Amino acid sequence: MPPTLASLVHHSALKLTVRAGEDRLDVPVRWAHVSELADPVPYMEGGELLLITALKLDAEDPEAMRRYVRRLAGAGVVGLGFAVGVNYEETPKALVDAADEEGLPLLEVPRRTPFLAISKAVSAAIAADQYRAVTAGFAAQRELTRQAQTGGPEGLLAALASQVDGWAALYDASGAVVATAPEWAGRRAARLTGDVQKLRDRPAPASSVVGGPENEDRVELHTIGTGRRPRAALAVG
Repeated sequence: MPPTLASLVHHSALKLTVRAGEDRLDVPVRWAHVSELADPVPYMEGGELLLITALKLDAEDPEAMRRYVRRLAGAGVVGLGFAVGVNYEETPKALVDAADEEGLPLLEVPRRTPFLAISKAVSAAIAADQYRAVTAGFAAQRELTRQAQTGGPEGLLAALASQVDGWAALYDASGAVVATAPEWAGRRAARLTGDVQKLRDRPAPASSVVGGPENEDRVELHTIGTGRRPRAALAVG
């Protein structure tokens, strides 16, 4: 999983304290960014944990803090880290209240925790998540290759269904169901025969999606073969 504000708060070396937005700490963090600009929004992409010392802010002005926090939340910033012991000995109440009103998580950063340590923690967590995704992809590829070589269509479909936590079906050139995995997917696969036949008439390779974002049973259809007419089709749902 990518890093979240909660994982940073629970990071024993960072010693972060939640001052507002405790119920929104499960949000993913795309990056940790340091900016002392009075308005850093033009340089935000969304998903950032913004780290500040309030060098150029009047963090004790309630109205100024409301405007500042509102701008950050509107830009998609997921959290604000405020360093104490630099320009302010403690997190100003005006900032805490503004973050609380806007629902923006506010993390207090102790003097002994450099912003660089937070950035490194986020970067390391993102890299670890990407590494897990890559290794999982290679493992899935190896298993699918092994099943294609030794398990036949049934073994390959079973492995594919397991990898996507769903189901898979193989159709012949006429659109008839050849095999499915798991077995309960047979009826669902049979209902897609018409869609497979339509796909077969398109130049290979071809693919289509049946269902949509609001339909839990979203199915991807793919033709198999590189000739003018596909030799088979695959459904994954």
